Amino acid sequence: MKKFGIVVLMAFCIGLLWVSYSSAQAVKIGVFDMQKIVRDSKKMEGYRQILMKNIESKRKPLRDKEETVRLLDEKLKKDGPSLSVADRANLAERLGSEAKEMRRLREDFDVEAQKMDRELTQKAFAEIDGIVKKIGEKENYTVIVEKNSGGVVYLKDSVDITARIIAQLQ
Repeated sequence: MKKFGIVVLMAFCIGLLWVSYSSAQAVKIGVFDMQKIVRDSKKMEGYRQILMKNIESKRKPLRDKEETVRLLDEKLKKDGPSLSVADRANLAERLGSEAKEMRRLREDFDVEAQKMDRELTQKAFAEIDGIVKKIGEKENYTVIVEKNSGGVVYLKDSVDITARIIAQLQ
């Protein structure tokens, strides 16, 4: 229902623009595909590589803790029956403590990875937004719409400016 409302609002806005500009000048509508830009642009690939590099550098402490937990668990399973009750309890307590620390590190890592992704995404979208505005002003577009979220049902390929945005991102 929400998507239908967006489509109706978009159609209404385009209709208003069409009426207001039809007497003075021709309406020029541009469309771009954000998914294609993110998928095909070398600059966006660079952003993805930066993100992955940053994530990998933050992942090492988590991997080390996971290995510690795994080794303690194996030791408890292997040596547990032969250990004294007190030693087994100490080992189990240490395993529990290390596992708790591992979960905390994993949660911290997930939050940090999401933050890095969000920051790079915002930077990339700001750059794309600037390019779209430059193209709009330079080529005298009336409206430029993102193809997938703009509620576009039909469009001619001739108004799709995705390739020009990708070219300027290179």
